[in-house]
Parts: sequence; C-alpha cells; structure tokens
Amino acid sequence: MRSPAFIALGLGFVLMGAGLFALTLIKSKPVSSLPTKAQVREQAAMVQETKKMRIASGIIIGFGVLLSLMYFS
Repeated sequence: MRSPAFIALGLGFVLMGAGLFALTLIKSKPVSSLPTKAQVREQAAMVQETKKMRIASGIIIGFGVLLSLMYFS
C-alpha cells in the first residue's frame, strides 16, 4: 500500500486534529465576581466540552499519524 494518497490523507487528519485542538485553547469570556447559577453551570459545561474536544482531537491526530505511517510500511 505505497500510495502518496495515504500520506496526504494522514497529514490532512493531523491538521484537522490540530485545528480542533486550537479551538479548545480559546478562552471564554470572564465571569463576574458574583456569578449566577446559570453562569456556573455554563462554565462547567464548557469544561466538559473542552475535555471531549481535546480527546477527539487526539484521536483524529493519532488516526492521521497511522495513515501517514502506512505509506512507509
């Protein structure tokens, strides 16, 4: 399976995963000194979503590396 398409797809997935990880680095707007319950819930939900997105980006990057390595085997 020595096809340059695998390395191109792999690099595409790596870049896509890196972009998804970069989206998780965007900071949310600061909350006031006395946040409401809704703001606290929203912050907790954002933390959970950030964790899930970082895991997903790691999986996508891993898949891209696997595809790229298939080119060399």
